Amino acid sequence: MQEGSVSEHYPDSFVNQAPPMKLNPDLLAARRWIYPRNQQRRDYQFNIVKRSLFENTLVALPTGLGKTFIAGVVMLNFYTWFPEGKVIFVAPTKPLVAQQIEACHKSCGIPGSHAAELTGLVPHAVRSRAWQEKRVFFMTPQTLMNDLKSDNCDPRDIVLIVIDEAHKGTGDYAYAQIVRYMMAKNPHFRVLALTATPGGKPEAVQAIVDALHISHIEIRDERSLDLAPYLHKKHVKQHIIEMSDDVKKIQDMLSEIMKPMIQKLTNARLLHGNPNPTCLHPFSCQKALGALHGQRGGSPWAFPLLSKLGKLARIMGYLVRLSVLPAASGCSTRQTSTKAQADRFAKDPKLQAIITELDKMKTPSGELPPHPKMDKLRMLLIEHFAQKGFDAESNGAEGGDLDSDSRVMVFTSFRHTVDLIVNMLNKDQPLIRAVPFIGQGIDKKGKKGYGQKEQLEVIKRFKAGEFNVLVSTSIGEEGLDIGEVDMIACYDAQKTPIRMLQRVGRTGRKRDGYVHVLLSEEREERNWEKADDNYKDVQHFIIKAEQLELYEDVERLIPDYIRPECVEMEMEIEEYVRED
Repeated sequence: MQEGSVSEHYPDSFVNQAPPMKLNPDLLAARRWIYPRNQQRRDYQFNIVKRSLFENTLVALPTGLGKTFIAGVVMLNFYTWFPEGKVIFVAPTKPLVAQQIEACHKSCGIPGSHAAELTGLVPHAVRSRAWQEKRVFFMTPQTLMNDLKSDNCDPRDIVLIVIDEAHKGTGDYAYAQIVRYMMAKNPHFRVLALTATPGGKPEAVQAIVDALHISHIEIRDERSLDLAPYLHKKHVKQHIIEMSDDVKKIQDMLSEIMKPMIQKLTNARLLHGNPNPTCLHPFSCQKALGALHGQRGGSPWAFPLLSKLGKLARIMGYLVRLSVLPAASGCSTRQTSTKAQADRFAKDPKLQAIITELDKMKTPSGELPPHPKMDKLRMLLIEHFAQKGFDAESNGAEGGDLDSDSRVMVFTSFRHTVDLIVNMLNKDQPLIRAVPFIGQGIDKKGKKGYGQKEQLEVIKRFKAGEFNVLVSTSIGEEGLDIGEVDMIACYDAQKTPIRMLQRVGRTGRKRDGYVHVLLSEEREERNWEKADDNYKDVQHFIIKAEQLELYEDVERLIPDYIRPECVEMEMEIEEYVRED
């Protein structure tokens, strides 16, 4: 079975037939629970661990506040209490799995030699042997699901599943499938779900609770009193970027093409929302096309109109939010269902006029001028590193080390913009040393992304100071440990609070951090405001937790008469050594 191919549902009637618990705890070991003192004790971590031992807990903590340590301590205790049990840590990507296995074993005290790192790249026979020989497993969820279904792993042997990036655990994603399968085959296991951002809406949080069988929630945000000693200030500044005259001219020409199309579709009640061409999202056209397909008879004239408008909306988005170059590319060649449609699109006289105008904008070397955001981003980074250098020099550092301890992350939504930003910033070497950080997929031009080893190598070199700017797509928003970052620059705004928070959470961990958000007029201003409002609403909802429906059928797993006492002790650390 291919990784990621699992898609099964288990009826409630089947889930309710609970088999007896196969494994028994070591009753002597269960009289205590261990809290490692290899690092300074933090009360919020201690309290969360204590609850997570006996409840299926959703832990929502801001990035950088020790979710992995909490997981490691809970894993250590289940590893100790159940000598024959299997302890599982699942993470959504292979690089995350690789990082978490190292991070856990550097802090929790479980011997690294007792752990295995299993992903879909590991042959079935090797995984089968690991299940026989090891007790602690770090895996992608698809691989765990495949091993459960192929009898590589007996579900009755699993006593704990830690779920990283738990906000992904809804619907038919593999996390939800695992919990459903386990509840059917062996409901006697603990769930610990970890996230920095539990959901963009209250319903999304309830969906995680439902899918992962959560009975208790531990949530903290940056206003939580017990986090105050460990948090540093984040200085967030919005920069409203005015478009250049050249960009405005192209924008106006595009708007003139789009306005009558929007008007016609709006009058026919086929298109809804903001009629401003600069704010039209291509998804609105896609959604309207989907609705039109579902209508009998329908309006045949609207299909080509919506299709063309969607392409123009995408070009407008590139122009306003990202860069002139992809907008120019969109005007000249667009992917359409047939060559004839592509030719008609590209040969539209009004589009030809835009292409002519774009040609006039080119420099003598044939390059299009940078987007106004590019200039602003460059100036922000030059000012940042120059100031850091001045501060270091004032403190007695030698010239060669002026900016060695400062790191910056730049976020953008599209891979082609990553390349444009990196090329632009590296013109200011050695002050700015930028490197791209992208996911593993193949882009539309067939260019491969970064595999697991390449991603981890880039992070290693970034942490070491070889590069001081990481220009990242959404891969950098996920739970990978990037190290300490002084400044975040968001090249485009996200209206989803999860993505906004993951970006902002990358700074302000060990010292004050700075967040610069570059917003195009109107379109992105609203995105940012909406994300901020949504985030506040969700945090308020979860912290009150009055409306959340939690599970009440979660068992302790150790006998009721045993009340484990905490023993705080320094643990001997045996790190995980990866086999080549």
